[in-house]
Amino acid sequence: MAKSKRLNEIKTQYIPFEIEEEVLSYWKKNHIFEKSITNRPADQPYSFYDGPPFITGLPHYGHLLGSIVKDVIPRYQTMKGKRVRRVWGWDCHGLPAENKVEKQLGINSKKEIETLGIDKFISACKNYVNNVSQEWEWYIDHIGRWVDFKNSYKTMDLEYMESVLWVFKQLYDAELIYQGKRTSLFCPRCSTPISNFEVAMDNSYKDVTDPSVFVKFKVKGQDAFLLAWTTTPWTLPSNFALAVDPDKSYLKILVDDQTLILAKDRLKTVVAKRKYRQITEMIGKDLVGLLYEPLFEYYPGGRNDYQVYPADFVSMEEGTGIVHIAPGFGEDDTKLGAEYHLTSAESVDEEGKLDLDITVAGGKFFKSADKPILEDLKQRGLIFRQETIVHSYPHCHRCETPLLYKSQEAWFIDIERLRVKLLKTNENINWIPKYFKHGRFKLGIENAPDWCISRSRYWGTPLPVWRCDQCSWRFVPGSIKELEQASGKKVTELHRPDIDQVTVRCQQCQGTANRVPEVLDSWLEAASMPYAERHYPFENQTEFKASFPADFITEYTGQLRAWFYVMHVVSNGLFQTHSFKNCLVTGVILGTDGRKMSKNFGNYPDPRDYIKKYGADALRLYLMGSPIVSGKDISISETDWQEQLKTSLMILWNSYKFFVSYASLDDWQQENNSIVSANILDRWILVRLNQTVAGLDKYLSQYQLPKAVALIRPFINDLSTWYIRRSRDRVSVSAEDKKDKQAAFATMHQVFVTFLKSLSPFTPFISEYLYRHLTGELSVHLADWPEVKAVTTTDLSLLEKMELVRRITEQGHGQRKKHQLAVKQPLKSAEVSGDTLNLASDQALVQLIKDELNIESVVFKKGKELAVSLDTKLTDQLIQKGKAREIVRSIQEARKAANCRLDQLVDVVLPAWPKEYEDQIKREALVKNIIKGSQLAIKIGD
Repeated sequence: MAKSKRLNEIKTQYIPFEIEEEVLSYWKKNHIFEKSITNRPADQPYSFYDGPPFITGLPHYGHLLGSIVKDVIPRYQTMKGKRVRRVWGWDCHGLPAENKVEKQLGINSKKEIETLGIDKFISACKNYVNNVSQEWEWYIDHIGRWVDFKNSYKTMDLEYMESVLWVFKQLYDAELIYQGKRTSLFCPRCSTPISNFEVAMDNSYKDVTDPSVFVKFKVKGQDAFLLAWTTTPWTLPSNFALAVDPDKSYLKILVDDQTLILAKDRLKTVVAKRKYRQITEMIGKDLVGLLYEPLFEYYPGGRNDYQVYPADFVSMEEGTGIVHIAPGFGEDDTKLGAEYHLTSAESVDEEGKLDLDITVAGGKFFKSADKPILEDLKQRGLIFRQETIVHSYPHCHRCETPLLYKSQEAWFIDIERLRVKLLKTNENINWIPKYFKHGRFKLGIENAPDWCISRSRYWGTPLPVWRCDQCSWRFVPGSIKELEQASGKKVTELHRPDIDQVTVRCQQCQGTANRVPEVLDSWLEAASMPYAERHYPFENQTEFKASFPADFITEYTGQLRAWFYVMHVVSNGLFQTHSFKNCLVTGVILGTDGRKMSKNFGNYPDPRDYIKKYGADALRLYLMGSPIVSGKDISISETDWQEQLKTSLMILWNSYKFFVSYASLDDWQQENNSIVSANILDRWILVRLNQTVAGLDKYLSQYQLPKAVALIRPFINDLSTWYIRRSRDRVSVSAEDKKDKQAAFATMHQVFVTFLKSLSPFTPFISEYLYRHLTGELSVHLADWPEVKAVTTTDLSLLEKMELVRRITEQGHGQRKKHQLAVKQPLKSAEVSGDTLNLASDQALVQLIKDELNIESVVFKKGKELAVSLDTKLTDQLIQKGKAREIVRSIQEARKAANCRLDQLVDVVLPAWPKEYEDQIKREALVKNIIKGSQLAIKIGD
């Protein structure tokens, strides 16, 4: 191949953003992304699922992190011959979008939405989603991610929603979905159930100060009190039982002239420094059935209420060993209430306000009700001890309102029925890092409650159940066609309120079936992504089957209990299998202060500004090489970002520039890639190249990105600071061995072509720019992954010996520094002792030591540890030779300052110079004539 003229066109200075903008423009103009897909065989797919982000503002570093991983792996797999379809997705529905729209409209409750009109609210949600989604493309383009935005799927699209209906129908028919009354987290501001994993995924718990109260419950017919502890006084009007551990010891004591009953293990903590007298000791089961007087009488109790029951959840680590039970306001409370048929009072409404019948605190927000309730109990002498406690309390992950556990009618996926299968199919997933497999993901499955999939909201896929208003008949359509046939109406919109107008004639009693009011949890939509984004099963059945389960997915640790989990649930419910084969879990990027990134904290640099400042390639190397890609959290670091630019990319750029400059001067042409060089440096760098590319291939195939990145900087450093630096004289204008020079150029060309290919998944911009200038080919991203040769014992020996050479020269330079001898000053000899791997027999390696240390000879001696000693005695001849070298260095600096061409002969003015080295000075510094003068100066002829 003839040498491309583009070798001369590389920019003088590496300004990352300018290069990246140029490359971006080139990619779009020449449709390189599209070609990278179509030029790979359709029968060799690599399936990748892109989890849809919520459309709630502009992307932060967490989004960019995920997108970079989602770009690195597909680029690599493409180079390995796979066709990797990459389609962007948007998670449009749910509270994230609704809350943003509510703020825009100045709305604060469901009542205000109803007053505005559901149709107007839904219209505003659609507009918001469409406007925000357009702003993301700049960021995704400028981090170098290739993804199809044009054909992106949206969870609000009709076809997507139809597939979600199909998913629901399949699970419903398999009896995995049921409607029931359960206690689960509820947001009073959003007036809807919240899934446990929605709170857990981003740790929406906050430390709050709440009352810590020991309440006295009067034993019926006795002058004694059962002592219970609570941090939620607002639930006390709904108390209908107390629970004890039947196997633990309890005491009846006299303290402050009152008789109390509590657990023996909690006595000292609860009573503290108060004096007491023990009356009697009993076992918990002896207390079971003991009746007590209600604290409040707002609700009529049943025959099973207001007595003590046994329970296995009573803790001896906190409280009194007696638990206050309010069925409907806690999972344990509700289970115990159901088991013993206790009353459950609906004492808190959808806005979190207490029932008006509770006169002491009626109409107050549940958190505000604590104070008046405690004041009432205190006046009646029913408080033994009152303090405050700082503890972790769940808040809404979207509006940050305190949540409450509330009994509510909702729709659930029966996780209990799926649990064994979920655990079994998890064994088929390759988790990166591996510890998530039997760690957080497995534990999440083991402890997951049934999944509440209904939301009492507006903006979402409708819960597809039509219920007769006269009987129990239900209709659950799995497609739009099925709904149209049953309703006799054309259905072109599945959103509320349009879908609410569609009715169905009951097939059992001829009554009218109306849709239930709820919409589906947006996480069920996200879980349906593998099917819905292809509109399966209505279209693309062959394509779906070829892509399921996915070969690869990636998101951050929060998705272990969210997207990863819900996809696993749905795929097992539908097909009894896992939905992805390999899952890379990243950590969380924190702000510069170690806290969660927040615009309110101002604790992270704007991504757009810093991409313009340091470039995306450096960001990619920084993040992909950090512990965050191994599941650890990191704080965003401008220093680390800048470090990758300086220590990797700029050095690579300058190394390439060196090669191009000297190859162009020599009018070098690359005729073939089969030149076999005898030079030890060429042989060594090709082995290092082979070793590095093989390592990158290995770790990329294993999704071990930090290990792969760890190979990049050392190779660039070896290439620049050892291979090129030691090869400068070989390719200089004055180099006399033309064959060796050609071998050096051929080697450098091969190294850059091969290394840029293997580097391109990590740094697509600089790799593309340099590769195209080097080869003239259309794109590095259309190239195949470089072939690597097996590492031989000869290769390993060469690597070991070269490493030893560098350790020797490093010690030698240390000796020079110690004796304040500049490297330009030649020395007589060096003595090397230790295990020297028989270096003395390899003159090429010995010559490297001599050249690097600027010594005339090397003497090897036996010894235990490596040691280098320099002969620092200077003769007149050595001093003169040193002066000559220093003059050459000074002339070269003056040539550079005068902007001389690398091959330009000049005259030079010198005050003095060693005459015996005049020819050497002229040859090495490209000097035509040396003129006597007062100070060094460069004279350039016309």
